[in-house]
Amino acid sequence: MKAALLRWVAHLGHHIADRRDAGSCLLFVEMFLPFMLLLTGMQSLVVALPEALALYRVDWFWPSLWLQWGLIAWLALMGWIAWHRRHDDAPRPWLVQATVVPALLGVVLLSLAHGIKDSPMATVMLGYIICARALFSLWQLRWAFLFGLVALLVSEVYTTIGVLAYAPLLAAPMYDGHVMPAWWALWGRVIFSAGALPFSWLLFFVGATMQRRRQALEALARTDLLTGLANRREFMASMTREAHRQARNGRPLSIVMLDVDHFKRVNDSWGHPAGDEVLARLGHILRTHTRDQVDVAARYGGEEFALLLPETDLPGAQRVAEKIACKLREQAFMGGSEVFRVTLSAGVAEVVDGDTNWAVKVADRHLYEAKHAGRDRVLGSVAHPVGGAGAGLTPIGEGMP
Repeated sequence: MKAALLRWVAHLGHHIADRRDAGSCLLFVEMFLPFMLLLTGMQSLVVALPEALALYRVDWFWPSLWLQWGLIAWLALMGWIAWHRRHDDAPRPWLVQATVVPALLGVVLLSLAHGIKDSPMATVMLGYIICARALFSLWQLRWAFLFGLVALLVSEVYTTIGVLAYAPLLAAPMYDGHVMPAWWALWGRVIFSAGALPFSWLLFFVGATMQRRRQALEALARTDLLTGLANRREFMASMTREAHRQARNGRPLSIVMLDVDHFKRVNDSWGHPAGDEVLARLGHILRTHTRDQVDVAARYGGEEFALLLPETDLPGAQRVAEKIACKLREQAFMGGSEVFRVTLSAGVAEVVDGDTNWAVKVADRHLYEAKHAGRDRVLGSVAHPVGGAGAGLTPIGEGMP
């Protein structure tokens, strides 16, 4: 039972987020039919209770009951159609209108018939409006809202001029200041509980679903899809934050720029899928050799990658770069029936006085020098400001032969 409930909740969140017509119609029917069966079932029970039946206007009671059963049958048919098309991505505007318009108009008319100002049906009506809005766009709901609004306005006008009685389904208003009959007290509690509690939960659930969706989209905007690393925009934002922190506390901060050697040759010789495999594998290596929630590994552009390493001095950053380069060199890739390997070059710079922009330039220059020195090596230095002590781009060593 618990597993089935969890699957249904996941099903609900999926359709709220994706809003495929057939799936949304199916979910709306699944949420609407149980309440309608409860409401109509209780009204059908009145037939066997003469004292309860006397509380209704007979000339309205029977047409209302048959219309409710007709609405249930119609929505069951729509649910059956939606079930068979639930995996269909194609728009189904006719199915949406055939489902939502009768359901929302029906609940509006039932609310008016029971007394919309002092009946639990008003809560039910608002709940299904929220439910519909969570599953469908405003444009899809335009006709349902229009017909519902017209019904409300006509009812108000007719009630005001005396053509239509307030709560015409009832022999007398439910709440008139006197003790309610036992049936009305039971009916009111059941309908209120069946309407208010589920829809209150739905309201919070929709909010939580939309928040998770927004967070997922924000994460997608910060991530490179091929490698799973941060993209350049996220790297630059993180670098700005770490620059301010390093300038305040003076703690070590290093930047590493890495580039796959002869990457154009990989694409030309074995095709772009092989090149993508190289980049994806390097992305995995970078994730496994950096600290989660501390370091930032990013795809800087093309076959170039970057690392932002807080609390890491120049020798530590160089060791990280050498481990990554060594790990990549050990990887074997398939180009058709041929096995090939790749290497990378890296430039490292330790940030001074929070000047990360200069450190990126220094690391990039070291990367350029590593390429021209034969590739497959790591070069680095402290990124002293221009004109400061130790200024320049002198390598501290070569991590690999």
